[in-house]
Amino acid sequence: MTLPTNNAEWGAVISSYKDQLPEVYPVYQTPLPSSVNRYIDHTQLSLDATDEDIDKLCAEAAKHNFAAVCVRLRHVRRAVTNLQGSPECTVACVVGFPEGTHDTMEKEKEALDAAELGASELDMVINWPKLKEGQYMDVYADVLEVRKGAPSPVKLKVILETSQLTKDEIIAGSVISSMAGADFVKTSTGFKGAGANVDDVAMMRAVVELVGRGTKVKASGGVRSAEDCVKMLKAGADRIGTSSGVNIINQLAGKETQPATPAAY
Repeated sequence: MTLPTNNAEWGAVISSYKDQLPEVYPVYQTPLPSSVNRYIDHTQLSLDATDEDIDKLCAEAAKHNFAAVCVRLRHVRRAVTNLQGSPECTVACVVGFPEGTHDTMEKEKEALDAAELGASELDMVINWPKLKEGQYMDVYADVLEVRKGAPSPVKLKVILETSQLTKDEIIAGSVISSMAGADFVKTSTGFKGAGANVDDVAMMRAVVELVGRGTKVKASGGVRSAEDCVKMLKAGADRIGTSSGVNIINQLAGKETQPATPAAY
């Protein structure tokens, strides 16, 4: 598909994908319980997180062989160092977090700094206020510049903040992010409103499959139990962002768990 050159053209492209969405979304086969760990981004994004918190996060991630840990920029170097002996567990860094309204150059610099410190994945917050205003060209350019600032093999996940968007806006954000080169579209920061829900995940999966550029879906925000996790995987998520990764794995294994963390992310 030819890349749109103005907001009206973007609107037409987005509408065309909306019109192609199925009336009923498929239910996807979930991985074996012993493999769910490879779908989890173990997350610590508290502003008050200490070095000891990051050490604990990384130790848990290494023990359970999670897909990644997700941290803020100031913790990337420590996380990378901690996980040097666990090459399958990567480090993800949030960008433009949690507001998404940072200047594009600021996001690009943050992404480049994270990559230079060793992060191999970036979780960038889309400029969702502009998305709501229909400023599709600006939203596309914002994602594209971050993509160019930290090129492949660094993975880019674009957080839509679905709690703040309508169905049509979620479709728009998914289309634009995929066409700008995102490896994942992600539901939520967990810092604003409700987190992931099954309907949004299923719709996002259907949209990116229609776009056909290999973009996947990450469900994040409020996923605190094995039941939550499995629901998101069945809806089409390929990654789960959660600070309750250890509890989820223990629940799947039938082990006693600790009370769920009250944090939303």
